[in-house]
Amino acid sequence: MPRLFQFVAAAAISGVAFTASVPAYAGNNITLCGGSPGGLWSLLGAGIDAAVRKVDPESNVTYQTSSGGFANIVQVNQGKCDLAIVHVGEVAIAARGEAPFSEPTGGVAAVALLYNWAPMQWVTDKSFAQENGIETIGDLAAMDGEYNLVVNRRGILPSILAEKSLEASGMTFEAIEGKGGSVQFQGSSTASEIMQNGRADTWVNATFVGSGSINSIASKRDLTLLSVSDDVIAAMQDAYGSTAVTIPAGAYEWLDRDIKTFGAQAALIAAEGADPEIVGLVAKAIYENVGEIQGVHKAMGAFNADLGASITLIDYHPAAAAAIKAAGS
Repeated sequence: MPRLFQFVAAAAISGVAFTASVPAYAGNNITLCGGSPGGLWSLLGAGIDAAVRKVDPESNVTYQTSSGGFANIVQVNQGKCDLAIVHVGEVAIAARGEAPFSEPTGGVAAVALLYNWAPMQWVTDKSFAQENGIETIGDLAAMDGEYNLVVNRRGILPSILAEKSLEASGMTFEAIEGKGGSVQFQGSSTASEIMQNGRADTWVNATFVGSGSINSIASKRDLTLLSVSDDVIAAMQDAYGSTAVTIPAGAYEWLDRDIKTFGAQAALIAAEGADPEIVGLVAKAIYENVGEIQGVHKAMGAFNADLGASITLIDYHPAAAAAIKAAGS
């Protein structure tokens, strides 16, 4: 898929030039739009704040809750937040003008990739899978019986990814319902309860391996995971900036085979025209203090500067590109 955004001319400016243009930070109050309070994104906000304070003790990052990445793209463009956390797939959807956007919406640039290891996990009742010969999501298209699916809340990226990957595999939400089954849209807590109570056969969500919600289901039911075919994984990479993920056998005590799927990527972004002093400060803080990001949660232990610099679907803000170059990433 072609890159969505082009570097502005300022991208050619070297890291030395940026350093010279902002020799000292003036004590910035930086607003970061994230998601709901208490989740990983809010912890990442705290980690970014800690990293920034190491570079400039007079500056701080204030985390602002929001309804998620789609809203954050709009708020960054409107200048309501200096930075935001989004899923890369949400930026792709915005650039194409797909729902919930009414027209193509770009204007954002990357600061850092934060993680790419939140795989779409098709958590399925093991007996149901065995009885119906289901090992992949493509097998659902050939199944004649009733099938009950739980996905994340309607209109947010994980439920969009679930629907689009099913369609690419030959199955639609409408076809599931047409065979007497159901598609329920629920947040993680309620979805886990539905699975625990046996009111659905599969729950799919983009979440870290070892998720407490999945472990809670496993305490009530025998489980397996469904794989995704290589061509569908490739399609999700091209259209939504997803990444190929293999969940190895043994990742859960009940998982007896490797599972191929795709995962969502989360990134820190700014507006293309954002203040280079603010972007440069935050980028310098992140790439020189990766331990502050790693330490916010055990799920972030794999974060490093090379990962932060690895986004391919969105161009980096020139000030972030300069910080990456200076850090040697």
